[in-house]
Amino acid sequence: MSSKSSVDRAASAARFPRDMVIGFCIVVLCAIAYWITLSIAEAPAAVAQNVQPATFPRLVISVIAILAVVLMAISFRKDSRPGKSVPAMVAMTGAMMLAFVISFEVLGFILTMVLFCFTMPVIWGERRWHAVIPFAVLFPGAIYALFALGLGVHFDAGILGF
Repeated sequence: MSSKSSVDRAASAARFPRDMVIGFCIVVLCAIAYWITLSIAEAPAAVAQNVQPATFPRLVISVIAILAVVLMAISFRKDSRPGKSVPAMVAMTGAMMLAFVISFEVLGFILTMVLFCFTMPVIWGERRWHAVIPFAVLFPGAIYALFALGLGVHFDAGILGF
């Protein structure tokens, strides 16, 4: 006689691992992104300083693809039971990141970063305002000081004008 647990184990063993599908999708997206980088023009040798414009994106894409392949390999070793549903906070975080990218040009670096650094902890459930408000002001200020003042990176002014 077979018990219910052995039947459940057999059914889950015959199922295709969920992480395998996700990993395959990531590898396909990486292949498309890598193919897009092939259209990036090469810089002249005098300007390139041994690194071409497409080098960094290709490196990042390759690392993501390698991690996806590792995920796919690990998916066969572990139990791939259906997990919990994704919390709504994940969708809100993705929407916030998209809004950040879209509003960056209009609102400018400082205002966008302040709004992002204020809103994101609130979405994640942080209610200690004495921690959120200084973070929302000091973190963008530190980033601005490091990149704009220290490294000379130019950020669009946006509606604030600086």
